[in-house]
Amino acid sequence: MKLIIEDILQYVQENVFISDLKIEDVASCFGYDKYYFSREFKKITGYSLNEYTSSIKTEKAIEMIQSKKNVTTIQSSVGYSSSGSFSNTFKKYTGSSPKQYMGEMNTLYSQVKNFETSASKSLDYYESSHNSFCHVKIDVPGHFQSGIIFIGLFNTPIPNHKPIVGLATKSMNLNKLKNIPDGDYYLLACAIDASNNILSYFHLKNCLRGKINEKLSFPTCNGSHYTINLRPRISEDPPILINVAKLLVSVLKKDHNVE
Repeated sequence: MKLIIEDILQYVQENVFISDLKIEDVASCFGYDKYYFSREFKKITGYSLNEYTSSIKTEKAIEMIQSKKNVTTIQSSVGYSSSGSFSNTFKKYTGSSPKQYMGEMNTLYSQVKNFETSASKSLDYYESSHNSFCHVKIDVPGHFQSGIIFIGLFNTPIPNHKPIVGLATKSMNLNKLKNIPDGDYYLLACAIDASNNILSYFHLKNCLRGKINEKLSFPTCNGSHYTINLRPRISEDPPILINVAKLLVSVLKKDHNVE
């Protein structure tokens, strides 16, 4: 019996802040054994139910941080009884504690805007040099005029961690992801419209996004070309939690190549 994943994701989204959702509760609600449900949920989505609920809570916390709520209020509102657990989860997914995130926003925004208006076309992120690479073309809807496109290879379909390799670019064509280590990854992208609203660069709920559906294996996929069609968010999409501004600035500080 195949999971009706769209209905399950909608149920989780509607109930994640109402009660402490456990996997056996969700499985029971839809008439599944919890072990079968857990296995099939991850097989279909590429992530566990716990990863999904934690990501939804973190996305809501980011939204509340931008509304200048205090950390204790945010923690309670998104369903964490322990401040340590909340802070650790938030930092795991964004790279900063909630308090650090608040303090970093203005500086990061300023530096991202500098890159956005600079002559530089792209900026690479990678941890170490490897031989594999791939090319990525981006198609966007007509209403996307200008801004920054982020392309990355991730361990899961939820971009809630640093990409294995990544690229911030202002180009639709001939984007090259290089220095890809051997392994299996998900190719994801998002586009942020140029904006004078600081929140647009941190709360990515409404940005365009897209992906290559199949998992890519390197070095098998070395040299391949991919096209990602970006679109607005749909209800079953997982949150985009990676702090793209912080990632971009960290690359600038490391003085990677700017093309």
